[in-house]
Amino acid sequence: MKRLPANKAFLIFYGFDIALLLVIAVFLLPFSRSKNQPKTLKSAFIDSSLKNEVSEIRILDKKNKVRISLYKLSDMWVGTDSFSNDTLYWPAEDKCVANFIEEMTKENTWTQKASNVTSWKKLGVDSSSAVEVDLRNDSRTLGSVFFGYGDDLEGQVYFRTSEESTVWQAKTDAENFIYEKTPSFWADPYLIPLCARLDSDKNDSGLRRGELAYIKPAEHIKPFNAVSKDLNSGVKAVYNFYEKEDQIVVIPEFSGNEILSKLNYRYTISKWTYDKFIKELEEEEK
Repeated sequence: MKRLPANKAFLIFYGFDIALLLVIAVFLLPFSRSKNQPKTLKSAFIDSSLKNEVSEIRILDKKNKVRISLYKLSDMWVGTDSFSNDTLYWPAEDKCVANFIEEMTKENTWTQKASNVTSWKKLGVDSSSAVEVDLRNDSRTLGSVFFGYGDDLEGQVYFRTSEESTVWQAKTDAENFIYEKTPSFWADPYLIPLCARLDSDKNDSGLRRGELAYIKPAEHIKPFNAVSKDLNSGVKAVYNFYEKEDQIVVIPEFSGNEILSKLNYRYTISKWTYDKFIKELEEEEK
């Protein structure tokens, strides 16, 4: 039998070694990928079965010094906020609240980003930086989430729940309701709030208000005009108008409904909106 030259024998030997290493590498590759891949899961901020149990929502943004509280009274949502020290109550926009609850109960893909408390501040989920959202049913907490920094382009946001130290990231439209949102975002936007109307009267939304206002006219300052409107729902609305620089402040009063009668909010409108509203009321009286 002929012997292989030494150099050829070495080449064949190393060839077998390389082939064996390649086979082992291919075999172990899936395990390596699995080990390095971040943990993911499908979940919602609160279970969808609790959607109809939510009767209170609290949003606390310490960074921007804003606290918004929403309460479900009967079939109506009412809000108050830190700008008035929870003394002024306004009608919330039911559709806005319903959409927010829908997003909080929607299942999304969560990706684990960190597992310890030391990462909280860097990702914005610590108590001084995060936007804290609590959903409750009376005194029972249904879910509590701390939302941190977000990615505006991807719609991804860091967050943690009150039940664990793990920081997750997910793509969720819930962020559209919590970041830098003022009470005016949550309040019913119409001069005649939808909650004061019959369902048949809600198709024509009507004129919109401006921002909520937090002024209290001195007792000796009287409104320059006050008009009333009887709604088909049996509610009577009285609108008191005050001049303030280039805008008009409106303080509405409602009667004929126990919950509406407790509202004591105020808001601004433009001179154009005022003229349009008065004209509409005058035409109704003809």
